[in-house]
Amino acid sequence: MLKIGFIGTGGISHRHLNNLKEIEGVKIVSAIEPNEENFKKFELSYGEKIKRYTDEKEMIEKEKLDGVVICSPHTFHFSQIKIALENGVDVLVEKPAVVTYDEAVEIRKIMEKTGKKVVVAYQRHYMPIFNGAKKILKERFGNIIFLSGFLSQYYYEPLSIRRPWRIDPKLSGKGQLTDSGSHFVALIFFLTNFTPEKIASFIDFRGEKVDMNSAFIVKFKEGAIGSFGILAFDPSFREGLFIWDDRNNVLKLSATENSYVQFKGEKEIKDIEIFEPEAKSPAEDLIECIKGRKQPHTDWEIVENVALLSDMVYKSYLENKILEI
Repeated sequence: MLKIGFIGTGGISHRHLNNLKEIEGVKIVSAIEPNEENFKKFELSYGEKIKRYTDEKEMIEKEKLDGVVICSPHTFHFSQIKIALENGVDVLVEKPAVVTYDEAVEIRKIMEKTGKKVVVAYQRHYMPIFNGAKKILKERFGNIIFLSGFLSQYYYEPLSIRRPWRIDPKLSGKGQLTDSGSHFVALIFFLTNFTPEKIASFIDFRGEKVDMNSAFIVKFKEGAIGSFGILAFDPSFREGLFIWDDRNNVLKLSATENSYVQFKGEKEIKDIEIFEPEAKSPAEDLIECIKGRKQPHTDWEIVENVALLSDMVYKSYLENKILEI
C-alpha cells in the first residue's frame, strides 16, 4: 500500500484526490491544512479519517509516506518540495512548481542527489489532443519558425473576493503570468523543447501588486520567434496557440476551442489525431514514478524554462529593454 500525504487541501486538491481514489493500492493517510473547513471537506470527500499535521517533515517521518501532493500557495512550493525530496519522498506539485529560475535549478540538483522525482500538475500535458499535436510536430513538421498565442480568463474579480492570496505577491510570487499563464507557457516548451534566448515584454498591473496582463516577444535559441499574451480580463476562459514551420504547415491548439492542423498543399484543415500518454493524470504519473516504472511526463527542464521565461519577462519590463541570456 502506497501512503500519500497532502500539503494543502483547498479546491484544486480535490482533483488530485479524486484521481488517486481511483488507483488501487493507494491510501491518503495525512494532510496539512490550516483552514478547518477545507480540511473537513477534504476528509469528507475522501470518506475516511485522515491524520492532520502542521509540519511537513514530521508528517513525512511519522506516516512513512511514499509521496506528497503539494497544493499550497505558490511561494511555499520550493521549501516544501525540498523537504519532501530530502526526506526520500516523491512529489506531485501544483503549478507553478516554483516561482523563480534559481529555485528550479536548486530543485533539479536535489533530485539528482536524492534520486527522487517531481511531477508537476500541468494537466494539458496529459490530454490526448496535446500529445497528438506533439507527435505531429515531431514527425511531420519541419523547423518551427514562428509561434503566437494567448491565454485569457475572468481572473481578477473572482480572486480578489474568493482567493485573495493570489494577488498577494508574498504568497503568489507573481501574478497571472505564473498562475494560469504557467499552463500556457509550459505547453510551449512541452511541444517544442525550445529554450528562451531573448525577451522583450510589457506588463499591465491594473493597479495591483501582481501582473494582470502581459505581452512578450521571445527569440528562442533554436531560431524560432514568438509573440504571446496572458490576460486577466475575459468573460470566461479561452486560449489559442498557433505554430508555423518552414514547410508552410500550421498547427492550432486550444483546450477550450477547436484544434487543427493544415499542411502545405491541402485546402482543408484537419483534426489533430489524438495520442494517449502513458499516464492519464498527474496523480497517476506520481504513482507510476513512485513505483519506479517511469520518469515524470513533464521533464524538469520544461519547469526550468518556464521559470526562466517568467523571470526574464519581469526583468525586461522593469529594466525597459530587450534581455538576452
